[in-house]
Amino acid sequence: METPEKPFSAPDSLRLIQDMIQAAKQDLSDHSFDLLLWGWLVLVAAVGHYVLLQTSYSKPWLVWPVLMTVGSVAAFVNGIRRGRRERTRTVQTDFMKYLWSGFGVMLLMLIGLGTVAGFRSTYPLIIALYGLGTFATGGTLRFRPLVWGGATCWLLATVAFRVDFDTQLLLVAAAVLVAYVIPGHMLKNQYRRGRTL
Repeated sequence: METPEKPFSAPDSLRLIQDMIQAAKQDLSDHSFDLLLWGWLVLVAAVGHYVLLQTSYSKPWLVWPVLMTVGSVAAFVNGIRRGRRERTRTVQTDFMKYLWSGFGVMLLMLIGLGTVAGFRSTYPLIIALYGLGTFATGGTLRFRPLVWGGATCWLLATVAFRVDFDTQLLLVAAAVLVAYVIPGHMLKNQYRRGRTL
């Protein structure tokens, strides 16, 4: 025999709504951290690689493994902290985990391709992948700056197929600036002001 559900009292309903709003705000904060971390690191790595190429340094690519190692450690620590404070699992949270996990796998595959076929043919695809991740994230969060940033990445990727390697590095920097850094700061500011999307 089924027991009837108790109706929510007014204080219980208010508490549930407040918890849901706080979870949405925390989710925004978490996404801004990832966007800003990887956006700034990739921006500095791409510009650093470009500058080192111009100075004829023998291993200008070394800036990438150094900065990406720093980013991986920071992302791992943040992931542990995020997991500890995560109270509820939502479809949106699960989608984001699968999207960005798939993004990571594809990125590693493209980096592997770059080591074999050369990065001149790979960077346009990496820029396009940046666009896919931010476009889908922006649609899920209903945050237009990410959607527009993702679409801009696709335009930059199209251009990147037609330019030399040095210019591609600058296009990578531009891509993460418009798709990660600027929207990341906008998300962070919205979270600080306590607004939801």
